[in-house]
Amino acid sequence: MFEWLLFAGITLLGAMIPGANMAIVLRNTLGHGRKAGFVTAAGLATALLIHASLSLVGIATLISQSPALYASIRWLGSAYLLYMGVVYLLSSVKSRNADTANSPAASQHSFFAGLMISLFNPKVLLFFMAMFSQVLQQDHNWPALLLYGLTPVTIELAWLSLVVVLLTRPTIQQALTRTRHRIEGTIGVALMALGIKVGLG
Repeated sequence: MFEWLLFAGITLLGAMIPGANMAIVLRNTLGHGRKAGFVTAAGLATALLIHASLSLVGIATLISQSPALYASIRWLGSAYLLYMGVVYLLSSVKSRNADTANSPAASQHSFFAGLMISLFNPKVLLFFMAMFSQVLQQDHNWPALLLYGLTPVTIELAWLSLVVVLLTRPTIQQALTRTRHRIEGTIGVALMALGIKVGLG
């Protein structure tokens, strides 16, 4: 139990650290509303589920030992972060149509954006590989491994959902809406910088 609590605590701290995940949730929530924020969080959690599954079956280790494959994932992730950064930077200088807030297209895009940003982040893959290498050494049974695999997914989804709820409270929403374009521009620049950092390794 202590090992699982330690694992959960480390995962929670990792989820709370501001980064690309928080940036995309913040942007989509402000731009498209609470539903889009939750959908983005679901996309990020789905990517973590894929990372956890790959780590548990050992594919993450194979990827890390293949320089060409790892480099391909790193460059794909870098390119996508740069692309999203440019999109958000450009959107910060354009007026938004209020009808897009709850459109199906906005929700689908939010899920895909969350999924791709986390899925092609090689640092997330290495984090899971390092964490689960310790778990696998303990010779746990499959129910225990399933618990460990679902723990980071549940924590990520719960934490980001809490962030979405806080961001959409009326008082906070009004304050953030007034500076939304500047926030989008800042997020765009931050994602571009992160994309360059990922690309350079």
